[in-house]
Amino acid sequence: MKKYIVEVSETAEQDLENIISYLRYTLSGDIVADKYKILFKQALKDLEDEAGSMPILSEKLTGHKNIRKINVRNYIIFYIIDDEKSKAFVVRIGHAFMDWEKYLKDN
Repeated sequence: MKKYIVEVSETAEQDLENIISYLRYTLSGDIVADKYKILFKQALKDLEDEAGSMPILSEKLTGHKNIRKINVRNYIIFYIIDDEKSKAFVVRIGHAFMDWEKYLKDN
């Protein structure tokens, strides 16, 4: 099985910080925020092995070629792979119920 190097964009890092802050200070508190932090960390680790197995999303919907996604409970990690360099590049992280098509196109 192919192993990928996972890189996270500054935008996606900021998305993740915003999600964790929202969970911690607005919605659920420290316990839930810390749990999601662990879930995201594990999902990014899992991408090392699974990045190439996820289907490519429609370019019409995302505005990008070859973008893929994985779900982390009610959130989605969007990424692009470079098979030649064996890299998975995380471009955005967002809530599953948001208008993620527009969210990606604006990026």
